[in-house]
Amino acid sequence: MSPTPSSSCLAALLTATLAFVGCAASTSKVRVDKGAADLGKCQAFDWLEDSKQPSTFADQRIKAAALSTLREKGYTQSAEKPDCKIAYNFSSSMRPKAKPGVGVGVGGGSGGLGGGIGISLPIGKKSDNASTFTLDIIDASRNAQIWSGSLDASLSGPEPTEEEATNIVKKILAEFPDRK
Repeated sequence: MSPTPSSSCLAALLTATLAFVGCAASTSKVRVDKGAADLGKCQAFDWLEDSKQPSTFADQRIKAAALSTLREKGYTQSAEKPDCKIAYNFSSSMRPKAKPGVGVGVGGGSGGLGGGIGISLPIGKKSDNASTFTLDIIDASRNAQIWSGSLDASLSGPEPTEEEATNIVKKILAEFPDRK
């Protein structure tokens, strides 16, 4: 039995919809803000310490990922005399779960009356945790911000796993210049 024109159109529409949903689920683009400062002067980094609170798992994961990525880009870490310091901000919030929905429509025109029923079903697992990561680079001699990169991301839980922290930090710092 060969497919009818309407079933072929339905299959094409379903394929296009799934392709669009797949594209919409990708991560957002990194937003970068940089001043007129010379980023080339940053050769050695250290963390900008802002509190004496114990280091959380998220804090440890993000810092390890940032230092590892900066080393890969040709930078060094120096606690004694860093050229630049790095700080981060991480915020996470719960996102409401998508719910199935049903819609009914009726319309008319000169050709008669028509109607339809539509059903929306959430496809795939949607993360319940929306987060924003921001990494800031501070000129240590002037104590002034000279670069900032941020990214909105979905997490599997309220705090990033080691893999999530590494992927997010690498994506943000891909926008920071290499020293190599």
